[in-house]
Amino acid sequence: SSDGEGASAEAVKASIRQLIDAEDPKAVLSDDALVDLLKAKGFDLARRTVAKYREAIGLGSSVQRRRQKTLAGVR
Repeated sequence: SSDGEGASAEAVKASIRQLIDAEDPKAVLSDDALVDLLKAKGFDLARRTVAKYREAIGLGSSVQRRRQKTLAGVR
């Protein structure tokens, strides 16, 4: 369903963390891109749900992550 009821919240959060950990520092994933990638894994979620889960596991938005990686010297 669009709010993720069909999948375990923990499984979705683990998938989000895995995708973000593997992202290219030059091409940081937006929440919309995460929705598309999660849909390919079988999770049908709304962008707002992905944002909520991403924030719940302590990961910033794409803008924040891009800025953090730039400041860390990873380009």
